[in-house]
Amino acid sequence: MEIDVRDATDSDLRFVRRLAQDAVLHTVPYTRATPNSAVQARARENLRDLKPDDDTLILIAYQVDNGKPIGYLILELNEIDVCTGDRQSYIFDLAVEQRYWGTPAVRHLVHEASRRTAKAGLSHMSGEITAHNQRTYLQALRLGFELERFKIVMGCSEDGPVPIEPRRESERAYQASRSEKGRNRGVATNWRQVRESRDKKS
Repeated sequence: MEIDVRDATDSDLRFVRRLAQDAVLHTVPYTRATPNSAVQARARENLRDLKPDDDTLILIAYQVDNGKPIGYLILELNEIDVCTGDRQSYIFDLAVEQRYWGTPAVRHLVHEASRRTAKAGLSHMSGEITAHNQRTYLQALRLGFELERFKIVMGCSEDGPVPIEPRRESERAYQASRSEKGRNRGVATNWRQVRESRDKKS
């Protein structure tokens, strides 16, 4: 299956909104007990007025043979790094239909977003990955991203720190783990292996 990337059209926005509501459940940290229904409602609200403009690019990964969209990347071009003040791009959201996980769709989307970042005169592209989402983190390292910061969170009360109420198992979205499959095929399954493999290639 050949995959390519193009700019989103108005007719793609419905696809983006639908996929975003499904994909957002894979990004909720296990430290947040917010129900899935509330998370999906927030995703709907965040993307209600979604449209490309001077500061926002929406890229669509699609099947070349039939033009069918299979994934998207929303790229903000007006992010400012909090420490350096550098202007950079920011991956606001990225998702691929689950049946196309493992295809080159994410790689094509990230590659094109990187090109568009440079074309906008920017030298860095950033994004966030939920800590429990090991599959996506390892994929990001393979694509060339570097870990830059850790985001930490604490449960709080009027008496001080308290344990965080964990997300219920029933509310945790299915994570397609490839660690066992990767071990059997000799694929890197932790960040050290990914970095070593990537460094050998360059």
